[in-house]
Amino acid sequence: MCRRGKGTSVVLQNLVREYTNLLKEEIDLSLICRENIRGNLDYPKVRLILVKIFRLPKLSGFFSYLYFFLFTKEEFDIIHFPRPALHPFFGILKLLGKTKKIVVTFHGAPENDKIPLYQTFFNRFNRSFIRYIGQYFIDAAVADSRSGAEQIAGYYGINKKKITTIYLAAGDSFKPLMVGEKDAARRMLKDKYSIFEPYILSVSRLDPHKNIHRLAQAFLDLKEKEKIPHKLVLVSAKHDPEYSKIVYDIVKNSPYAPEICFMPFVEEDYLRFLYSLADVFVYVSLSEGFGLPLVEAMKCGTPIVTSNISCMPEIIGDAGVLVDPWRFNTISRGIIDVLRDEGLKSTLKERGLRRSEQFSWESSAKAYLNLYENCLRN
Repeated sequence: MCRRGKGTSVVLQNLVREYTNLLKEEIDLSLICRENIRGNLDYPKVRLILVKIFRLPKLSGFFSYLYFFLFTKEEFDIIHFPRPALHPFFGILKLLGKTKKIVVTFHGAPENDKIPLYQTFFNRFNRSFIRYIGQYFIDAAVADSRSGAEQIAGYYGINKKKITTIYLAAGDSFKPLMVGEKDAARRMLKDKYSIFEPYILSVSRLDPHKNIHRLAQAFLDLKEKEKIPHKLVLVSAKHDPEYSKIVYDIVKNSPYAPEICFMPFVEEDYLRFLYSLADVFVYVSLSEGFGLPLVEAMKCGTPIVTSNISCMPEIIGDAGVLVDPWRFNTISRGIIDVLRDEGLKSTLKERGLRRSEQFSWESSAKAYLNLYENCLRN
């Protein structure tokens, strides 16, 4: 599994893998992708349709897909967009008769105006286009949670009758370490990443709504007041340049800066080791459609501290400590409660493992295939 495409890529790869196990022979499954990423895609029963990339100073992806959708001879019963980034093509495909139905997955939306967003011209254009034009070409919208369904209905104005909730999952590679695996995992983390126990873990890119700056403040507060021996390991790729600078400035101006480790990318097999050896996993986002790392952590048996808002309570159930993500002192209190209570850690681990069994990619894929069938019937 390649994670370099981040969450959307992980979701799509898992769904396509399950589709190949579930699809009937009479159904033709095609994957439209850029020609430069075909080496990461090798699925039986899947026909790859490659989009030629035009090398341009800016917007090469946009114009490459625009050319493809305008001039391709391909026709489809359904085109499923795994995220709404290519929204201007919804109408083109319908008007040119190149697809009968369009399905779009929305991985959440801001619940209110307080949620800070990564703002670029194209992000703002994307949101406005879907609100006022794009949504009318969408036959079915998919949310990753019930909370996510409410988010996209409220934010984009999409009719709730068009929205279906389909939960995500975590790969089979995520599971607790066996006793005999722990020493090897420790050596690997030491040799490859210079990571030593004990540590606190978070997996979340550096965007404003991910709230990493408050997690950093909470950790620094714990180092100062509680003298915890832990490091903070952040698997956090840079995304929003301005927000990334805010986080790095908080860290570098602290005497505990060496105790925070930034890791922009970790392969899935190694990520399992990071989850499993962490004393606590912290995910204090301000808004999510699902929160994939929560299920990954639960499957690895890692105690969790997460936000008491958005979809997080829905996904985590009783398998984590819920905190107010807007206040760093409540985050630090939730973390120290877990670190100091072995009974609580054990309980959260057991609950997380049970809770994670409710999420599977097979169930997700079956739900999507059922949605496609319903779409074509209506």
